[in-house]
Amino acid sequence: MAKKDDGPQNGGEIIKPDFERAIKVITNDLNPLLEKSAKVRGDQAAGWKVIEDDCHCNKKAAKDFHKLHRMDPELRDDYFRTLRGLLDVSGLGISRDLVDEAEGKEAAPVIPVVDKSRPELATVN
Repeated sequence: MAKKDDGPQNGGEIIKPDFERAIKVITNDLNPLLEKSAKVRGDQAAGWKVIEDDCHCNKKAAKDFHKLHRMDPELRDDYFRTLRGLLDVSGLGISRDLVDEAEGKEAAPVIPVVDKSRPELATVN
């Protein structure tokens, strides 16, 4: 059943904004969270910098891996199947480089196939 809309556009009551309460919420609730999240973002940035500078890994690829690593296995499998299909149809892939050719290596598959891990059952006492 539809409700009667008594909003200001239909002649209803106009509720006065509570600016003082809004300022208190911003000051007491949101600002501390933003400060904490800024520290967390700073810590994360330092970690990504180590991955990029010290580990010599592509930062974007490492961030993508991080998302995939935390993803539900079924969603991850679907993502990989879709990505692999798109790569196959588009012709995108890893180019063989001179090191591969000199060593006679074949290019590794873009997405390795692994056996599913068995779920661990919790012991109930």
